[in-house]
Amino acid sequence: MQINITARHLKLTDAIDSYVRQKISKAGKYFDGDNVWAHVILSVEKNRQITEVTFYIAGKAFRAKEESEDLYASIDLTIDKLSKQLRKEKEISKIHRKANLKVAKSKKIKTEVFSYDSMEDSRTKISEIKRFDIRPISIEEAIEEMDSLNYRVYMFLNSSTEKINVLYRKDSGSLVMLEPEM
Repeated sequence: MQINITARHLKLTDAIDSYVRQKISKAGKYFDGDNVWAHVILSVEKNRQITEVTFYIAGKAFRAKEESEDLYASIDLTIDKLSKQLRKEKEISKIHRKANLKVAKSKKIKTEVFSYDSMEDSRTKISEIKRFDIRPISIEEAIEEMDSLNYRVYMFLNSSTEKINVLYRKDSGSLVMLEPEM
């Protein structure tokens, strides 16, 4: 398993590095192989210690983010949240192994991570760019995919209208779909 660690506004010490790698390895015990890797972002903003982990399994992404006043506590909370997602995915994949493997192989998500630490306003920073193949799917499939990836925003090619649509979840929990008019 490949583990990439990015530190923002803090020095990545050997102790923190080994602690994160140990925790990620424990969380990833459910999955192994060449298609499994994790990206960990550790950051400090004022007195908040933020840990964000994205775990990729054959093109499927699992994401967890937590913050606290202690970096190690933040790491533990994030890994606990991620472990629950991975355990659930493993149970589901046992039941629907063939169907899940076909879906996972058909998705090709390419992620590029940028760090613009020289920019002062964090709201204008681009933290990552995601490129992916778009295939026609129904609205119901898009909602399921959005929820399984734990995204608040999801772009897809609507199979019924053959137009690019965007789904996003409001703070209230309701869904909004954006559809272009031409």
